[in-house]
Amino acid sequence: MTSHDVRKPCDTEEHIPVADALRAAVDVAVSNTTRRIVLAVSGGRDSMALLHAVARWSPVSVAAVATFDHGSGVAATEAAALVAAESRRLGLTVIRERARSIEPTEDAWRTARWSFLKRVARGYNASVATAHTRDDQVETIVLRLLRGTGARGLAALAAPSAIVRPWLPIARSEVAGWARAESVPFVEDPTNHTRRYFRSRVRLDLLPALELVHPGFSSEMLALGNRAAELRRDIDMLVGRFEILPAPDGSPPGSLRVPARHLIGIGDAGLAVLWPALLARCGVALNQRGTVSLVQFTNHSRAGMRLELAGKACVMRVRTDRGDVFEMRAGDDRGSDPPENPWSRPRATSNVRAAEGVQAIPAGQAELPKRFGVWRFVPCNPPDPALRTDWYAAVPQGATCEVRAWRDGDRIITQGAPAGRRVARYLSESRVPPVDRPVWPVVLIGEDIVWVPGVCRRPAAPNRPGRPAVSWYRCEREHG
Repeated sequence: MTSHDVRKPCDTEEHIPVADALRAAVDVAVSNTTRRIVLAVSGGRDSMALLHAVARWSPVSVAAVATFDHGSGVAATEAAALVAAESRRLGLTVIRERARSIEPTEDAWRTARWSFLKRVARGYNASVATAHTRDDQVETIVLRLLRGTGARGLAALAAPSAIVRPWLPIARSEVAGWARAESVPFVEDPTNHTRRYFRSRVRLDLLPALELVHPGFSSEMLALGNRAAELRRDIDMLVGRFEILPAPDGSPPGSLRVPARHLIGIGDAGLAVLWPALLARCGVALNQRGTVSLVQFTNHSRAGMRLELAGKACVMRVRTDRGDVFEMRAGDDRGSDPPENPWSRPRATSNVRAAEGVQAIPAGQAELPKRFGVWRFVPCNPPDPALRTDWYAAVPQGATCEVRAWRDGDRIITQGAPAGRRVARYLSESRVPPVDRPVWPVVLIGEDIVWVPGVCRRPAAPNRPGRPAVSWYRCEREHG
């Protein structure tokens, strides 16, 4: 089922009984998918209401119930235990898993949870069903606006998807009211009431304030999401008319090629909506920086150049007997670089990989790019040790370097932290404004961060016979 196929079962604002609205939502959801569903149940009120509703009105549609204990505390364990007990009481199969050694962040929890849900769904050849409500859609749209998402991302939970979302047309308050009336048990997630997490701050503070100063704000966000979903479907239909071909034998699984003629000459705004739709066919979710990079890559690359994207995905421009093509490759799940394809091996480029936000650099230039956004890397003589600030760094000649923007979770080894320390702490101590951090450059050699210009750097090995010579650079920020 795709979410755009979900017909709004009713308008609950027209005084239709909530129970009837919820039952209609379940009926529509299960009738619009040809497969059974795996219910994703966290133990919270919305998902426990979904568990009880589907068990009552459509039990034959359920392949299994899946619950994931994030390992975040007593409440998470109690919630998973409640889901397991209630599922068995209702006569449903339940699959339960506990996280192991997950970093306590929203992104890490989400990644681990969805990995588990997808595994369970594949095992049953089923679709995942979640309890996202209309309120979740508003929150997701606002979160994506704050993160600078493009038109494609603003569709949020209304985007075409294999995920079944029966509650999406329903308000959270209506689900809660029905759950109370039916005495549905649940475990309150303590993170819902803490401002430690970004989504909670949006829910508790930002959205009520926006609704107060601009009544109807939430309804306008829902309308925006619906328009974005329509645009997304239109773009997907347009891309479906392109001559998209599998990459030759020997390419990583899922690799695709699109003739360059489909994209050359299209304006930047058009490319910015076409590339995310193209890469989605390879299973790659393109972020804002990657989209900007690909627009520039399309306009300025030549055959043999390669652009690295987040998650080890990449796009290469390849010369064929039918003209240039862009080859799209998904990332390697093991975190290594995708294997090279001997049929379309890129020509020798610089040993600087084109990271997110960096254009590919032809061979023969310096080890570091001359420019990264508003930042310039200027080759220089070794500075006097007394003047050697963190705006200077030495790079081993011939090293494989990468320059990209800082990411949450980045770590660096420094003289004061030989076991490694989060770059975010150094940025904070250096008083780098939070608004600047998402575009602050970091320099890597291999997988290791070696320099955060103006902030910190990794201790360099002294020059000794047998060790490569180094090239010194000064980083400058352009103003104006």
